[in-house]
Amino acid sequence: MHPWIGLSDEVRLGLLTEWIVPELVDEVLTACGRRDAKPRPLSGRFMVYFVLALALFQQDSYDDVAENLVGALGEMDQSVPNKSSFTRARQQLGAAPLEGVFRRVAGAIAPPTLEAAFWRGMRVAAVDGFLLDVPENDTTRAAFGGQVDSAGRPIGFPQARVVTLTETGTHATIDARLDSFKGGGGEPALAAGMAGSAAGMLVIMDRAFPGVALWKAYTQAGAHLLIRARTFVAAKPMEVLPGGTYLTRMNLAGQRRSHPGG
Repeated sequence: MHPWIGLSDEVRLGLLTEWIVPELVDEVLTACGRRDAKPRPLSGRFMVYFVLALALFQQDSYDDVAENLVGALGEMDQSVPNKSSFTRARQQLGAAPLEGVFRRVAGAIAPPTLEAAFWRGMRVAAVDGFLLDVPENDTTRAAFGGQVDSAGRPIGFPQARVVTLTETGTHATIDARLDSFKGGGGEPALAAGMAGSAAGMLVIMDRAFPGVALWKAYTQAGAHLLIRARTFVAAKPMEVLPGGTYLTRMNLAGQRRSHPGG
């Protein structure tokens, strides 16, 4: 019997365990149908903490990350499973439990007394997007795609596109969406999918996001928007207001020019 059986469930991830407690991980594993049917060296609970640790220690190997996790538990660091065992365990775990944990712990955390986190009674949040490099191989290249040169040749690594909704006063992540680089709709489509998490908030976005569909999604969810936009998105004033601002109408041609290619 492998010496990790019965012990890997005791692994903790430092201060993160204060928020991601073992009971929460077990609830998510159960909801995702990933609870272990029998004891095994790389239990589902251990693998959740292990994948989180991989994100924290990105430069370390599987062995090094595992040794960091189990170093305080007897002699577990002397019997670390091989890399192929971790690979199989990650495949068995899948992505759903990690997303489930995120959904359970993500959210705004600023108390009403933190004035910097609010404006006129509305919690202030910001939407932003970025790209993450993905390991290079035929599978990831086909699944994610990436940037190409003028001749259509790949540039750099395959990439995943991420858009987040963040509380500005605390930098706490309220929601996030992830897609492949080649995913349809780009950042605006991912941002629109988070509208339900922004109810009652004042949401700030940069000029890559203006669009009728996104605007409707957020206003229908009860959010208020403050978006920087290029002039050609809404160039013609329909009504000038006393303060110098004006009412206008977005146009689809301007939206396409505002964020070509997503």
